[in-house]
Amino acid sequence: MSAGRMKVLLVAESERDVRRLQSVSAARGGGHFELTHVRSLADAMRELAGDRFDAVLLDLAERSDPVARVDALEPLVKLREGAPDVPIIVLTGVDDETIGVRALKAGAQDSLVKGMLDGHLLFRAIRYAIERHQLQMALRAMSLVDDLTGLYNRRGFLTLARQQLKIADRMRKRVSHIFVDLDGLKAINDSFGHREGDLALIETADLLKETFRESDIIARIGGDEFVVLAMENVGPNGGAEVWTTRLQENLLLRNARMDRRFPLSVSMGIAYYDPDFPINLEDLLDRADKTMYEQKRNKRLSPPLGVAARE
Repeated sequence: MSAGRMKVLLVAESERDVRRLQSVSAARGGGHFELTHVRSLADAMRELAGDRFDAVLLDLAERSDPVARVDALEPLVKLREGAPDVPIIVLTGVDDETIGVRALKAGAQDSLVKGMLDGHLLFRAIRYAIERHQLQMALRAMSLVDDLTGLYNRRGFLTLARQQLKIADRMRKRVSHIFVDLDGLKAINDSFGHREGDLALIETADLLKETFRESDIIARIGGDEFVVLAMENVGPNGGAEVWTTRLQENLLLRNARMDRRFPLSVSMGIAYYDPDFPINLEDLLDRADKTMYEQKRNKRLSPPLGVAARE
């Protein structure tokens, strides 16, 4: 958002309301608004996909009659799903206080009565909505991210992974779930100190970011436990081969070029989500975790350091 100037998408069917809002925004003076108008939800989604907006004004008054009231919030819900980073202010009629309250509970930043608007009130409401939304996004990001590694934490992973599995169901695509454990973290801490252990965790996170794609969900969900959720088109054997090979190659390269007092080692387990045979996320985590521990049991300890190494 440029200083003092806001780019706002107005979603409204009534041309009369549109003209009035345009007049109200112009009355604020100084070119504070750049208002883009669309009539339908579909058009709004296309605009949001193709351009960047600071806020959305969504007119719900046309849907506030008793027959349509059941679905009155549907546009709000769909806009929030399609553009979660854009704050939404709903516009209602004079007698629509109930739907305004419901809209706030459903995630709207504010609810304004169209007949009571002036330029100053509209300008202030939009600016405050933007500021509140940015603060909420920042706080949400902080609560979903692991402080040490910068990856998602357990809460962030579970939140995003559930959304990803819903997408997999719709697209009928298999998803690889990879459980990665940093071997011998306790031995590293005991032998070289917790600072060295933290650096090993950070390097493991970097290894995973280097191995997997930006579109994959990578998280640290425990002390030495990492998980990755990756949308795939390949079968189970091919998927396991691809990820294992890529991770091992990157790990060997890192151990060869890093000046470290111990070899970095990880264990990995893979489970698959198949839309034709769906399971819940917790069961998927458990399957990958068990596969990882099977690999860990097949490793031998390195005598000098007590850090697990690959055979």
